[in-house]
Amino acid sequence: MSVWFCIPSARPAAEAEPVFEQWQRMGYRVAVLRQGEAVKHTDIQISTPTYKGWARSINKLVKTILKHDEDVDWAVSGGDDTLPDPDHTAEEIAAECSNYFSTRALLRGLSSDAEFAKGCPGPKAATMGVMQPTGDLRAWPNSRIDTFAGSPWLGREWCRRAYGGNGPLFAGYHHCWADEELQAVAIKLGVFWQREDLTHAHLHYLRDNRHPPAYAAIIACDYSDSRALFEQRKAAGWPGSEPIL
Repeated sequence: MSVWFCIPSARPAAEAEPVFEQWQRMGYRVAVLRQGEAVKHTDIQISTPTYKGWARSINKLVKTILKHDEDVDWAVSGGDDTLPDPDHTAEEIAAECSNYFSTRALLRGLSSDAEFAKGCPGPKAATMGVMQPTGDLRAWPNSRIDTFAGSPWLGREWCRRAYGGNGPLFAGYHHCWADEELQAVAIKLGVFWQREDLTHAHLHYLRDNRHPPAYAAIIACDYSDSRALFEQRKAAGWPGSEPIL
């Protein structure tokens, strides 16, 4: 079993590297789609001249690690300002997630190989799920992490099967709203878990009145511009989110 932290990264190396080091220290492997100078404390680093968007970046990294590491069971995402839970290792949380989703599938009577053809797999159900830590409830002012999956644990089967096999996230958004849709779709499919006993601290610049980064205005504009797409997809029942077998 292995667990990967997969994110796009553009922060200065001096700010990003301590974050990546903490993830590695807690037992995670780190994969980044990186803008700017190379950084330390990563296991896979892919250079990109431009930001591909949050969902697209994660989908690309997840596809890479699934090919690179046959033992990966869970991928975790967020941002290069997100910290791992300080009290539980990657292996401990992964085992708990696999046990939870496997048990949920058993309770629904989906334990046999025959049932796999109908939706959720039997043994593979252990990683057909999305888990969001909510211990850091107010990710930044006027925001609640229990309303979106902003730093989710994404199971291998979710990554393989979600959105028609195209990746764990809907790539039609640029930066915002993919995490809201992720939570909604996972809830719809009965494979979402929130854990208030786990914390992914988000070092958002608004929390301590730091000067906003250069991309803050772009993100704010994207949040407004992409909301209509989110509402349209919500009203239509999240088209294209259906998992493959």
